Amino acid sequence: MKYTYQDSTELPYQRDFVQDMKNLIEVTTKVIPLENSAIEMNDEEKSETILLKNRLYDLDKFEADLKKFIEDASKDADANEILEFRNTVIDSCVASAAKSRETLNQEIERSQKVSTREVGRLESQMLSLLSLIFEAGVYGAKKSYSASMIDNVFRGTLKASIDGMDYESNIIFANDVLTVKGLYKELSLPTWAKAGLLQKDDKVKSVDVSDFIIKSINYNNSGDMECIFENKKSERKFKITGNNFDYRVYDEDYDITGDDELSKLLNKGEISEFADEAKTYVQEYIKSQTLTRVLIDGKDAIRNNEVFDCLKLIAQQYGDIVKECLERGYVKSEITIKIEQIDGTRTEKYVSKNEVFNQLAEIGSEGLELAGILGVEE
Repeated sequence: MKYTYQDSTELPYQRDFVQDMKNLIEVTTKVIPLENSAIEMNDEEKSETILLKNRLYDLDKFEADLKKFIEDASKDADANEILEFRNTVIDSCVASAAKSRETLNQEIERSQKVSTREVGRLESQMLSLLSLIFEAGVYGAKKSYSASMIDNVFRGTLKASIDGMDYESNIIFANDVLTVKGLYKELSLPTWAKAGLLQKDDKVKSVDVSDFIIKSINYNNSGDMECIFENKKSERKFKITGNNFDYRVYDEDYDITGDDELSKLLNKGEISEFADEAKTYVQEYIKSQTLTRVLIDGKDAIRNNEVFDCLKLIAQQYGDIVKECLERGYVKSEITIKIEQIDGTRTEKYVSKNEVFNQLAEIGSEGLELAGILGVEE
């Protein structure tokens, strides 16, 4: 499937941009009110806490002043009954103040617990809603994938970053158990016949690793890839690591690629194809993906009420494409793309500027700001 502008120029990202725009608007209209509610709750909790702490301060000051007054009034007294009366009054003051202090601290704790619970509920809703646009992938983000066998399930994490924003997702892949043959095809690697690699035998052995189990795959946007696979008993382990067409193959810690004799027997084309399949697998063979956190400058964007800043960063990536769609399109009031199916069938998909603007305007000032970034303002 190929995605192009209306003049048939390919889109910079091969995605259904119109649908991504609609998803961004849908998420924005739901998330911004939630974030505003969270901000309001946090502000109310802070105000209430300040009020209660001021009452604590006043209580402490009154207790201290009263004790000082009583002590000053009885400083020259030496009669036992006066001293006992003074002590009784002071003890009563201390006990009463302690009881009031405990009540105020409980109110502070209760207020903070209620606020934390309610804000946490809103944060959970926002994280769930943001999944729609983050799990699909933020345009231009640099990504790295880390996958491994955990509790007999092949799972991993996606980490991505762009312009100071980072996000992470947990991933479960299509295969619970993945073999070399399941990932690529049958594959054999050359090694020395003896297990003791320091005492090489003159005889070279070809090891069929087709049924070896993939234990881990790590890959990033720079092209760096590492894949480790073992036999079922975990007695034999191989590793393929490198970047693009420059890959090295290891038998345990022994560099097969660096061995002149063994290197000649390596099928470099197969190794490169295997690496490409490993990269493709972690990006495309995903059964489920769950957004776990979003960060701005290393801090939790949802917890710190910076979700709107995240949406602005995403909108900036979309804005350039909106501009191109309008310039390359035949109807200047519509954001239009063409979709070409594998069988050659072509369809068009569009959303009007006016529709996007009106939906964003309903949110308020934040929506109008996003409309400006997207370039759909009236």
